[in-house]
Amino acid sequence: MADADESAPQRGFDLFSDETRVEILRALAERLRENPEDPTVGFADLRRRVGVRDSGNFNYHLQKLEGRFVRGTTDGYRIAPAGLLVVTALITGVYGEGTQLGPVELDDTCPGCAKPFTATYEDGLLVVTCPNDHVFRNALPPGAVEDRTLSELVDLLALKSRRDLAFAIERVCPYCYARLEWSATVDPDAELPSIDTQCSRCGVRVEIPVIVSLLRHPTVASFYYEHGIDVRKRPLWTPEFFTAVDVSTVADSDRLRVEIDLEGDELEAILDESLSVLDITQP
Repeated sequence: MADADESAPQRGFDLFSDETRVEILRALAERLRENPEDPTVGFADLRRRVGVRDSGNFNYHLQKLEGRFVRGTTDGYRIAPAGLLVVTALITGVYGEGTQLGPVELDDTCPGCAKPFTATYEDGLLVVTCPNDHVFRNALPPGAVEDRTLSELVDLLALKSRRDLAFAIERVCPYCYARLEWSATVDPDAELPSIDTQCSRCGVRVEIPVIVSLLRHPTVASFYYEHGIDVRKRPLWTPEFFTAVDVSTVADSDRLRVEIDLEGDELEAILDESLSVLDITQP
């Protein structure tokens, strides 16, 4: 029995300290790719795939995985969803060696100061920054680098950031899925108005640009589209998401007022403390 003070994550790391268990999951994941309609592998065939001669030793390691990571059936064994997550982490290189790319100058300019952006990828972190240290960053595992240029990684960064921020707006940590606690309090004088929060479980820090919550609203998305900006495809550092946007606090309330001005056309939105849209008007 594990010690009472031993954490579940620590037990998880200990479980995969033996290469045989990792190879069992790899073999079952490979079977799933080969034959998704019938991913089950018999004991003898699975042992052959893993390359272990000692049947007793192999069974010992298999039993350590069965239940949570491997499902046993009357016909053999198949990978469980939790086991597939482990294999996916290995394939993408979450636990692999670091890779370095860049820096390279981008065509995009910083929405805060209009200086040119540069992109750098190092040790799983892709950073887009300007000379004045306005920064957009997100974690991308080394496996994401394979067969991609740095410019393509920047596109992937924009896609992943939109997904992560969608989680954060709904008060879900995009990394460990714990509940996020934050309040809609911003510095109205900030060049890039955002809400800062930190996950109490994994410690990751998340910045939620106020404009992001609005870009999901169909009226706002249409407003931008009418001015030639498809919010689904533009990165979050698009200047019009910041230079054309003014954020202020509604007097004597927890609400935010967001005003967008595109080529003289105006849109105003009122957001509550959870960044939900209460009202949208176009004067």
